[in-house]
Amino acid sequence: MDCILSRESFFSSVARAFGFGGTALLFFAFALPSARAGFVETFDNGANEGDWHLTVNPPTVEPDGGNPGAYLRASADAAVPTWYVPIGTPTTYFLGDFVHTKVGTLAVDINIFSGVEVPDRAVTLDLETTLGTGDFSKGVDAYYIGTDISTFPEGWQTYEFPINATSPTIPPGWVVTKGNGRPGTDADWEALMHDVETLGVELGQPGFFYPFGIWDLGLDNARVTRLLR
Repeated sequence: MDCILSRESFFSSVARAFGFGGTALLFFAFALPSARAGFVETFDNGANEGDWHLTVNPPTVEPDGGNPGAYLRASADAAVPTWYVPIGTPTTYFLGDFVHTKVGTLAVDINIFSGVEVPDRAVTLDLETTLGTGDFSKGVDAYYIGTDISTFPEGWQTYEFPINATSPTIPPGWVVTKGNGRPGTDADWEALMHDVETLGVELGQPGFFYPFGIWDLGLDNARVTRLLR
């Protein structure tokens, strides 16, 4: 069976399945104002403080073999495996008011131990909000397509995405849609940046069909940087 990654988002389907309320592109320094270090999830303390999940399977913290040290590992039977932070996560290292925390970029290190290698597969960052309604159809979605992984890279790779949360307009490279599927506006981008309720790093891009298969993935050094101004 093939699956198309569409803007009926991964998060919406997960929300229905689990009963939630309603649900490596290189970063060039000149693309954003100067940034500084923010939170980094290394898993070295044996905990998953950011509450990262892979599709529908619970991950485990492996004590070594990461980039470096400990890392998060999980398998998934999926067309588009997604490392995500679910809606309702009590910690807000990777969610919440991105404008207030002045989020500049989000990056993760991923190791594809095994998976389904096909053309037109890229790593995509997806941000979503229900605007407090619990209903994704009343919210806003935004995605950014990053590095092509049609041919899997070997070992740990960094995938970094520019966000520039304080931008009053939709930044270059981002596609924003309303929950009803209509194109989003600058105002929708600003509303999303004030209330990011869930995010996912998807191994696929919107508009393409992908076959289901068994994946084995590692995640390390999930991190955000903050704008200096």
